[in-house]
Amino acid sequence: KYCLSSTSHGVRFLDIDRVLKDLMYFINKEVRLVKFVDRTFNCNSKFAMAIWDFLIEQDTNTQFHFEISADILKPQEIELLSKAPKGRFRFEVGVQTTNDEVLRNINRFVNFSDIKEKVLEIEALRNIDQHLDLIAGLPGEDYESFKKSFNDMYEIKPEEIQLGFLKLLKGSSMREDADKYGMEYSPYPPYEILKTDKISYEELLKLKKVEEMVDKYYNSQKFNHIIRYFERKFELPFDFYYSLGMFFEDKGYFSKNIGNAEYYKVFLDYSESVLQESNKYLKEIIRFNYLIFNKKRGLPEFLRSDMEKEEEKSIKEKLKEQYSFKEYHLEKFKINIEKYIETG
Repeated sequence: KYCLSSTSHGVRFLDIDRVLKDLMYFINKEVRLVKFVDRTFNCNSKFAMAIWDFLIEQDTNTQFHFEISADILKPQEIELLSKAPKGRFRFEVGVQTTNDEVLRNINRFVNFSDIKEKVLEIEALRNIDQHLDLIAGLPGEDYESFKKSFNDMYEIKPEEIQLGFLKLLKGSSMREDADKYGMEYSPYPPYEILKTDKISYEELLKLKKVEEMVDKYYNSQKFNHIIRYFERKFELPFDFYYSLGMFFEDKGYFSKNIGNAEYYKVFLDYSESVLQESNKYLKEIIRFNYLIFNKKRGLPEFLRSDMEKEEEKSIKEKLKEQYSFKEYHLEKFKINIEKYIETG
C-alpha cells in the first residue's frame, strides 16, 4: 500500500537476450556492484532463473543485488542458487513486520513464518549475503509489536538489518488511508510518518536511536565479537541497542563526529557507567576485535596491553624463524580469545 508500484497492475518483462547482453556489458567493464531495482525480482521463476544461471557461469568479481520475495522461492531456485560463487549475489528481503495482522493492513498476503523459512534456507547455503528490511509506523503496529518484529528478525542474524520509517507517498493508497489509522506525517518529501493511532512521536524517536546503533554497530560487521559479549547481558537484542542508543544520546555523540577508535571506546564507558561492570574481559575482546579491522594503525592508548618490552623482545626472539615481525603484530591477551570466538 505504501509503494507507488502498487498503483500499476501487472509486470512487464524485457527480452531475456537483451538483459543478458546488458549484463555482459557491465561484467566486461568490471563494474563492482549491479543493483536490480525490480520490486520482486523472482516474480517470474523461469525469467529469474535464466538470469541467475547466466550470472553464476560468468568469471567475474561483479556483485549483483536483487530485491526478492523470499516466500515464493521454489526448491529448484534454491538448488540453482547453491551453485553461486560466494559473494556473487546479495538479496534484499522486505520483511517490514513479523506481525501477520499488520501485513494484511498493508496488503501483503504472506506470513512471516513463510519468509523466515526461506531466508534460513538461503542462510544455510553460506554464499549469499542477506539484507532484511523492517518498517516502523505501519498501520496497526504499536511500539511493542515493532520490538517483537525486531527481535524476531534479529534471531535470523542476517548480514544487514535495515530499519526504515514509513513514507506516505503522494498517489499511494497508504496516504489515502492515513486518517483511518490516525497517521500524521511530514508535509515535506519524503513525507515520513510522525505518529499513528498506535505509535507516538516519542516512540518513533526512540526507534531512530535504535536504527542508528544497528546501522553503525551491527551492519558494519566490524564489531561482531563485542556485540556478542553484550547480547548475553540483555534478555532481548532490542533492549541492548536501545540502551546503547540512550547512552549515545546522554553523551551527545549523535550531534558530534567521533573518530574510529572512539566507536570502540564507547563500549568500555558504556559497560562501566550503564552496566556498572568491570571491563577486565571486555577490554581484551575489544582489543582483538579492533586489531582485526585496524591492522595498520597503532593501538589507541586505552586498548594497549601491559606487556613489558623485555617480554615482547624475548617472545619475538623465540619466534623470529617462523614470523617476520615487520609483517606480524604481537599481542598479549588475558583471556583465551580463540575459545571466546568458538563458544562465546
